[in-house]
Amino acid sequence: AILIPRTRFAPVKTTNDMLALMSDAYEITRDHRMVLKGERGGVPPTVKLDGAYKFVDALKTLVPNGPPSLLHCSKLTVEGKVVFAKGVTFKGAVKVANAGPEPKTLKAGTYQDQTVEL
Repeated sequence: AILIPRTRFAPVKTTNDMLALMSDAYEITRDHRMVLKGERGGVPPTVKLDGAYKFVDALKTLVPNGPPSLLHCSKLTVEGKVVFAKGVTFKGAVKVANAGPEPKTLKAGTYQDQTVEL
Protein backbone atom coordinates (compact mmCIF):
# COMPACT_ATOMS: atom_id res chain seq x y z
CA ALA A 1 0.00 0.00 0.00
CA ILE A 2 1.09 3.52 -0.70
CA LEU A 3 0.85 5.93 2.23
CA ILE A 4 0.21 9.55 1.33
CA PRO A 5 0.32 12.07 4.19
CA ARG A 6 -2.60 14.45 4.79
CA THR A 7 -0.22 17.30 4.03
CA ARG A 8 -0.30 16.25 0.37
CA PHE A 9 -4.09 16.22 0.03
CA ALA A 10 -7.24 16.91 2.01
CA PRO A 11 -9.48 13.84 1.76
CA VAL A 12 -13.23 14.32 1.37
CA LYS A 13 -15.15 11.18 2.24
CA THR A 14 -18.24 12.75 3.81
CA THR A 15 -20.15 16.03 3.88
CA ASN A 16 -18.55 16.55 7.30
CA ASP A 17 -15.18 16.73 5.54
CA MET A 18 -16.63 18.90 2.79
CA LEU A 19 -17.99 21.51 5.19
CA ALA A 20 -14.60 21.76 6.87
CA LEU A 21 -12.89 22.19 3.49
CA MET A 22 -15.41 24.85 2.43
CA SER A 23 -14.63 26.87 5.56
CA ASP A 24 -11.83 29.30 6.31
CA ALA A 25 -9.93 26.58 8.20
CA TYR A 26 -8.37 25.66 4.84
CA GLU A 27 -6.67 27.66 2.14
CA ILE A 28 -5.56 27.03 -1.42
CA THR A 29 -1.82 27.24 -1.95
CA ARG A 30 -0.13 28.86 -4.94
CA ASP A 31 0.36 25.39 -6.40
CA HIS A 32 -3.41 24.73 -6.03
CA ARG A 33 -3.32 22.40 -3.03
CA MET A 34 -5.95 22.63 -0.29
CA VAL A 35 -4.17 22.80 3.07
CA LEU A 36 -5.04 23.64 6.65
CA LYS A 37 -4.22 27.20 7.62
CA GLY A 38 -1.19 27.54 9.87
CA GLU A 39 -3.36 28.81 12.74
CA ARG A 40 -4.89 25.33 12.97
CA GLY A 41 -1.57 23.80 14.06
CA GLY A 42 -2.04 20.87 11.72
CA VAL A 43 -5.31 19.76 13.36
CA PRO A 44 -8.48 19.96 11.25
CA PRO A 45 -11.80 20.87 12.85
CA THR A 46 -13.99 17.90 13.77
CA VAL A 47 -17.38 18.25 12.09
CA LYS A 48 -20.33 15.98 12.85
CA LEU A 49 -23.45 16.76 10.85
CA ASP A 50 -26.92 15.34 11.29
CA GLY A 51 -27.80 12.47 8.93
CA ALA A 52 -30.07 14.90 7.08
CA TYR A 53 -26.89 16.35 5.55
CA LYS A 54 -25.47 13.09 4.24
CA PHE A 55 -25.57 14.25 0.61
CA VAL A 56 -24.11 17.37 -1.01
CA ASP A 57 -27.47 18.80 -2.10
CA ALA A 58 -28.66 18.67 1.52
CA LEU A 59 -25.39 20.24 2.72
CA LYS A 60 -26.10 23.20 0.45
CA THR A 61 -29.35 23.83 2.38
CA LEU A 62 -27.29 24.14 5.58
CA VAL A 63 -24.97 26.77 4.11
CA PRO A 64 -26.92 28.63 1.39
CA ASN A 65 -25.08 31.86 2.29
CA GLY A 66 -21.63 30.31 2.43
CA PRO A 67 -19.89 28.21 5.07
CA PRO A 68 -19.38 29.34 8.66
CA SER A 69 -15.97 30.27 10.00
CA LEU A 70 -14.30 27.20 11.48
CA LEU A 71 -10.80 28.67 11.75
CA HIS A 72 -10.85 28.55 15.57
CA CYS A 73 -13.39 25.74 15.96
CA SER A 74 -12.24 22.46 17.48
CA LYS A 75 -15.55 20.61 17.08
CA LEU A 76 -18.88 21.42 15.45
CA THR A 77 -21.93 19.21 15.92
CA VAL A 78 -25.21 19.88 14.10
CA GLU A 79 -28.35 18.01 15.12
CA GLY A 80 -31.59 18.48 13.21
CA LYS A 81 -32.44 20.79 10.33
CA VAL A 82 -30.52 24.06 10.56
CA VAL A 83 -29.63 26.90 8.18
CA PHE A 84 -26.52 28.98 8.89
CA ALA A 85 -26.97 32.68 8.19
CA LYS A 86 -24.13 34.60 6.55
CA GLY A 87 -21.55 35.66 9.15
CA VAL A 88 -21.67 32.68 11.54
CA THR A 89 -18.39 32.00 13.39
CA PHE A 90 -17.69 29.00 15.60
CA LYS A 91 -14.91 28.86 18.19
CA GLY A 92 -14.00 25.94 20.44
CA ALA A 93 -16.57 23.13 20.68
CA VAL A 94 -20.07 24.10 19.58
CA LYS A 95 -23.26 22.10 19.21
CA VAL A 96 -26.26 23.46 17.28
CA ALA A 97 -29.53 21.58 17.76
CA ASN A 98 -33.03 21.86 16.36
CA ALA A 99 -35.44 19.25 17.69
CA GLY A 100 -38.33 20.44 15.50
CA PRO A 101 -39.26 19.12 12.05
CA GLU A 102 -38.82 22.46 10.24
CA PRO A 103 -35.43 24.06 9.51
CA LYS A 104 -34.44 26.94 11.79
CA THR A 105 -31.87 29.63 11.05
CA LEU A 106 -28.82 30.23 13.22
CA LYS A 107 -28.32 34.01 13.20
CA ALA A 108 -25.02 35.65 12.33
CA GLY A 109 -22.65 35.94 15.25
CA THR A 110 -19.88 34.20 17.16
CA TYR A 111 -20.69 31.01 19.05
CA GLN A 112 -18.00 29.72 21.41
CA ASP A 113 -17.89 26.58 23.56
CA GLN A 114 -21.66 26.29 23.85
CA THR A 115 -24.79 24.43 22.86
CA VAL A 116 -27.31 26.45 20.87
CA GLU A 117 -30.88 25.18 20.97
CA LEU A 118 -33.03 26.56 18.16
